[in-house]
Amino acid sequence: MISRRLIRIKALQALYAYKKSAKPDFVHHYKEYERSLQKTYELYCMLLLLLTELQHFAFARIDRLKNKNYKKDDTWQVLLPFAENKILEQVAQNKMLQKCASDYKLSWNTPQNPVIKEVFNAAVETDWYKIYTEHKKSYENDKKFVRALLSKVVYYTESVYSFFEDTSIYWNDADEYMISMVEKTVRDFDEHNPQGGDLLPLYKDVDIQLFARDIFTETVNNWAAYNKHIVAALRNWELDRIAEIDIILMQMAVTEAIQCAEIPVAVTLNEYIEIAKLYSTDKSSIFINGILHGVFSTLQQQNIIVKTGRGLV
Repeated sequence: MISRRLIRIKALQALYAYKKSAKPDFVHHYKEYERSLQKTYELYCMLLLLLTELQHFAFARIDRLKNKNYKKDDTWQVLLPFAENKILEQVAQNKMLQKCASDYKLSWNTPQNPVIKEVFNAAVETDWYKIYTEHKKSYENDKKFVRALLSKVVYYTESVYSFFEDTSIYWNDADEYMISMVEKTVRDFDEHNPQGGDLLPLYKDVDIQLFARDIFTETVNNWAAYNKHIVAALRNWELDRIAEIDIILMQMAVTEAIQCAEIPVAVTLNEYIEIAKLYSTDKSSIFINGILHGVFSTLQQQNIIVKTGRGLV
């Protein structure tokens, strides 16, 4: 589930903390790094729990409307498709999600949480919700509704991000990506499975898990050796004139290029340029691009960077 891009970002943050520490403790900082990765899975589960809370809110709103004397007796009926959505029912019944919520003590602190109300109201006021209620009820329409709920409402609701930011310092950089992962989970749900289907694992495969381990450990272990390659490409630049984030990004990029034989050099280069645009200075991406091009070219000529399989590009 977790992408290499997000792993790189988490590793950057952990390495920055490690390098800024007065007395760097490898074991401590690596455990914190692992914790930050695990927290992304908790965020994924929190977003799934948001769906169940929205369904509970729909039923509660229906009950309140039924108990009031409205001239139109069918006011509450427009909310029934939301409350009785089959995908939301499957999410609520999912044992893996229930275990995750129990193990990590995850909760939206409902019914007091105003985020639930805001997301719900925003959803039922959209044109596509009206279209959804007018269509013939079907599992596929229920699925389309939930996917739209995630991509068109949750994704654009600032209070959702504020809630995550206030709840955990580890969730700041993963929320948008995890919304897409929840949508992917829902997309793969099966109508005939009472629980919908399995949740995504934190790591798609062993290769991704090893990448997460190595990008931190090998950057630290080979810092001095790989730093020589970077310094050789700096020419008139002095290390103390370069932003610390840029130094760490280049160290990570060199580590990845040398250690990860299956990842193309072009992919590594582009990834760290893009991360620099998000986390460093305005000119950092251009600077890093120039330095790494020179470093990678030299290391390839020296057969220090050797790619295999699809990484030959």
